Parts: sequence; structure tokens; C-alpha cells
Amino acid sequence: MNIILKLLAFLTLSASLFIFTSCKRPSFINLTATNISQNPSGIYTLQTEIDIQDRKVQKDSIKVSAIVGGESIPMVKDPVNTFLWSCDYKLPSGFDEATYYFEAEYITTQDNGNQAERLVKSELQVFRLENRYVGNLASYRGPVGAEIAVQGRGLTKYDSIVLGGEETSTRYLSENELRFNIPPLPAGIDYPVQLIGGPHGALDVGNFRIDESMLGVVPSALEIQSGDSATILFKIDYEAPSGGISIDVKTNIPSSVIMPEALISEGDKTVNIPIRGGEPGEGKLIVTAPGYDSVEVPIRVF
Repeated sequence: MNIILKLLAFLTLSASLFIFTSCKRPSFINLTATNISQNPSGIYTLQTEIDIQDRKVQKDSIKVSAIVGGESIPMVKDPVNTFLWSCDYKLPSGFDEATYYFEAEYITTQDNGNQAERLVKSELQVFRLENRYVGNLASYRGPVGAEIAVQGRGLTKYDSIVLGGEETSTRYLSENELRFNIPPLPAGIDYPVQLIGGPHGALDVGNFRIDESMLGVVPSALEIQSGDSATILFKIDYEAPSGGISIDVKTNIPSSVIMPEALISEGDKTVNIPIRGGEPGEGKLIVTAPGYDSVEVPIRVF
């Protein structure tokens, strides 16, 4: 029993010492991004947040530095958040990454009144330059078929834009601009936009809302003699994007209306569809398309 009690006491003391010593060890939180957008000046900001939990530390003695490639760069304390430290580092020409760590020096006052100097270091960190990024969309909402510009840097002709999981018709203008056409998707929804291509995979661009458009139908009413044919025209404001726009036509008198499937082909704005009268009847056509308001067309077959 005595052995067990001694063992428990030893474990308790060990745990207490561990907590006591570890709680005093400063912790570094690296706030520097791993991938940083390249800039013309070649100067990049390194940031860290340090938490020194030793209650006996002399606050005005704290000095924090960033060690980059063997060079020690003094860091400046943020005037608002005193735990936040930052510095600027100029990356040498021809380099696209840097390895670094943070270190903090400070003085503590011991129980006997003596002072002790402390030096602690963070784990090794790396940042890499990303010379390819997406800045913004020229517009964050629009109708199906509209062309939207995407600004960025390092864009290529092999890139494409995906909206809501649907690949769009993408046009390359320069390394700083792409343009894509809004695909036929339901309106009134915010869709995520991504740039696809490059070694780092998909890059998030933002969200885009598809606004509802008006679908033109001519004529606005139909009268057909049974066995005769007529033509119905569907039209949109913008050229149909890649894959075209499928027009869905339903009717409450299916035995009276005979017509093929309707599709506005890619690059077109209109399509003429023949419609033939079947059995006599009176009802309506309900015309819909993704991203467009539905249209009702009265029809009578006599």
C-alpha cells in the first residue's frame, strides 16, 4: 500500500511540475500565410502572436525577432494588440520561398530577486510565393448567358471557370483576365465560382447570383386547326452558352399538341420550333428554361 501511495504522490508531483513548467513556456501562433501572392517589391510581412504566460516576466524586456535564412529581423509590437508582432522581409531575387522561425527574448524576476534571461524559439516555418491568384469578379450577379470578367494574375489559356459545379464557356484574354458565360442554372441562387487549372488545384473566386431573365415566346397565343402546323419562336437576350439552352414545354392538352424538343443552340439567341395540331382541345403551353421565368401561352386546336 505504501508503495502505491508513494507512486501516486510521485505521479501527482510530476504532473504538477509538468503543468507548472509548460504553462510558463511561451507559445507562438504563426499568422503568416503559407502561400503568399507575389508582389513587385518583393517585400513580405511576417506576423506572429506570442503568449508569454510567465507572470514574473518584465513586459518591457520582451524582444521578438524573425530569423530568416540566418538573418535576424527585429519585429514590431502592434500598438493595439500587444501580443501581435510583425516585420517586413525582402526576399532575395530569384527565390520563391523562405524558411524562418520566431524567437523571443525576455527577462524574468526570480523569487530571490535575481533576474534571469530567457530565449525561446518557435518551430520552423515556410512561406512560398504564389504568382498566380484571382483578384475579383467584374460583377457578382447577372442573367444566364451574360459574359463576366475575372481579373487576376498568372492566368493561362488552359484555365477554366466553374460555377456551381458546372464548367462554363471560358475565354482567355490575357494573364490578367478571363471571361466566362453564365451557364443555364436555376435563378435566385448564389453559386460558388472557382478557377480550375494550375499546380495548386482550384482557386475560390467568390459567389455569383444568377438573376431571372425573361424568355420571349412568339406568338403569345396559338390557334391551330387539327392536322395543320404552325411555328413557335423562343428567344433570349444573350447568346446561349456552351451546350445551349434546353426549352421545356409542357401542356395540359397533350393529345392536342405535337412538337419536338426545343433547344437554343450554343451562340444563338432564337430557335423556331414547328408545332402541329392533334385532337381538338383548348388549354395552354407552359414554357420554362433554367434561369428564366416561365411563360404561359394559350392554345386552341379546332
